[in-house]
Amino acid sequence: MSTSAGWSRGYPVTEPYPAAWHGFQSPAHLHAVCAVMGVAWEVGPETPLSIAELGCGSGYTANVLAAGNPRCQILGLDYNPAHIAEARSMAAEAGLTNARFEDTDLADLDGAALDALPEFDVVTLHGVWSWVDDRVREGILRLLRRKLKAGGIVLITYNALPGAATALGLSRLVRRALQGGGTLEERIAGARALVEKLVASEARHLLPSTWRSLLLGEMGAARQGYLLHEFLTDHWRPTFFADVAESMAGARCEYVGSATLDENFPTMALDAAQQALWEAEPDPAARELIKDFCVPRAFRRDVFVRGLRRVSRDEATNAIILASATHEPSERKLVAQAGEATLPPAIIGPMRAALAERPHSIAELRALPGCGAPSAPEVLAMLVSSRTAVPLWRRPGEGADWEAALDTARRFNAVTMRRLAPHGYAPAGSAALALTTPAMA
Repeated sequence: MSTSAGWSRGYPVTEPYPAAWHGFQSPAHLHAVCAVMGVAWEVGPETPLSIAELGCGSGYTANVLAAGNPRCQILGLDYNPAHIAEARSMAAEAGLTNARFEDTDLADLDGAALDALPEFDVVTLHGVWSWVDDRVREGILRLLRRKLKAGGIVLITYNALPGAATALGLSRLVRRALQGGGTLEERIAGARALVEKLVASEARHLLPSTWRSLLLGEMGAARQGYLLHEFLTDHWRPTFFADVAESMAGARCEYVGSATLDENFPTMALDAAQQALWEAEPDPAARELIKDFCVPRAFRRDVFVRGLRRVSRDEATNAIILASATHEPSERKLVAQAGEATLPPAIIGPMRAALAERPHSIAELRALPGCGAPSAPEVLAMLVSSRTAVPLWRRPGEGADWEAALDTARRFNAVTMRRLAPHGYAPAGSAALALTTPAMA
């Protein structure tokens, strides 16, 4: 028995994809990635960005962006009309006038329908590329070729090889189990029991993986919609970075760096022996493959730009504004791909104290007594990767529309809690960003 409707194109559409927000999707974070990689993205707090989210699900991320960035126009596209109906309902209840949602088949998006779309400064595809067939992928590239502005940014996340290779057999096994008879709960329980027995039998090729841990509940209870997204998709296949980069090159987009900031620093992502191999490899794509062999993750968050121009990393990063992300008094630890480290108190202490008072630019933080040793990119990576701080799009209070923006954010926050809290979403979890000020987005 399939959980997919006949029009689903092999994607599970009967269970909604769970709402979630990830800070790396925000314009402020993408701006910081460009800065730390020395790539020009000439946007600022007054820039009226046009942003498209492809595969927007129920629209939570797009609505957060709209609520937090009143000068921006947000368009969410998704194949599932139930998702779009939910997204529109939430936007209407929150009074968001800068968010629009359309149920769209990207495989067929062309001609007049594509021409009618605006040009975009930012296009995001979070959790889409690995789950759709080649016709949809070509539709995505067609949109980028014709609608991404020169200088525009693309965020694309996907399951990457070789890290995701251990899930290929598991995915096939679980998908077959989920297509059997019985209720959805019974099928999920049956798939879990089968995998538990294989693990107990020490099956040689059922290696530890994120997917195995997810199914067995070792990462906490997963929502049904998320489990179906991971295991009941006909077209799921992980991809090598070089293949994604080649596809993006077809839209004249070049690789900037990782939205996971620490991955842009070999010392934070690789051990000494791995760094030596990475540094000895002259080809950029081969360097990324070496990294993908070494880092303990199977999911990439890549940023591309259409028209790469180099700028000073220090100058661009010094201008980034950070706000405190936590009021916890405990020491902060940098959790990077290469391991975990406690941040030096002599440097981080004064920075945390300053951020507790008000947002600061990286340049202002580096000018604090005793804090001038790390480079601007290192300060940004340390503070953001340790979840000590988050990048801001503008300073609080800037702009004539600040009070109106706060009212919009507060209204959206109330709607978020009214809609999501009864379903187990907590302010410290997926809905966290909606509870902050507009500057955070």
